[in-house]
Amino acid sequence: MKKILFFLLLNLTFTTMAETIPLNKLIGQFNEKTDPNFVALDSTILPVNKPGMYLQKEVADQLTKAYQDFKIAHPNIPFIVVSATRNYAYQNSIWQNKWDRLFKKLKNEPKTAQEILKYSSMPGTSRHHWGTDVDITSVSSDYFTQDPKGKILFQWLQTNMSKYGFCQSFNHGRKGGYQPEEWHWSYQPIAKKFLAQYKKILASNEKSIINQLTFAGYNKIKLRDLIEEYVFDVNPDCY
Repeated sequence: MKKILFFLLLNLTFTTMAETIPLNKLIGQFNEKTDPNFVALDSTILPVNKPGMYLQKEVADQLTKAYQDFKIAHPNIPFIVVSATRNYAYQNSIWQNKWDRLFKKLKNEPKTAQEILKYSSMPGTSRHHWGTDVDITSVSSDYFTQDPKGKILFQWLQTNMSKYGFCQSFNHGRKGGYQPEEWHWSYQPIAKKFLAQYKKILASNEKSIINQLTFAGYNKIKLRDLIEEYVFDVNPDCY
């Protein structure tokens, strides 16, 4: 009897410790504005380029610390959040707009998808769904590689963001996935849990994810293969 109780307690402990992230949170099918784990960036000191952006509270707190330390070192250089949480509907609007424009020219579904995927995610596959990822100041590589202020910002981000838990999601040196994005930073302590859960569900029950993804062209592309590449081919520091 004692052995049975021991194993029951052990199982309960591991069940409690294991964090299960709901599928709708993984693929962005929720409203971040009403989620108690999220905070409006308008209520923080973080500079934003538009109102109505949200992040998970822990992510916003750590990003605020990074911002404050950066401004002490470089008070005259912009550090602005230009994108934060994007739910499925928001990401779908981005995808649809690009699809409508590019498909007219390319007239080929896989080629259209590949062109969009250079810098934009398929709805249901974006790290921005998780409330852990931000784009900082500019979404142009030229700003970070050619502009003097952008160079200083990127050098500081590379050197210091790990102190606050952030990694550069799409760096140079990866074999596939998105083009390098100097502006895209992910809060690794939480994002790695979302990534692991996404991988677990895709491996055990892929249809539970794939059946939810009904964006333009989804049924004309190798969706499973593209998910594998674009969700999982990220900076190893983000795992």
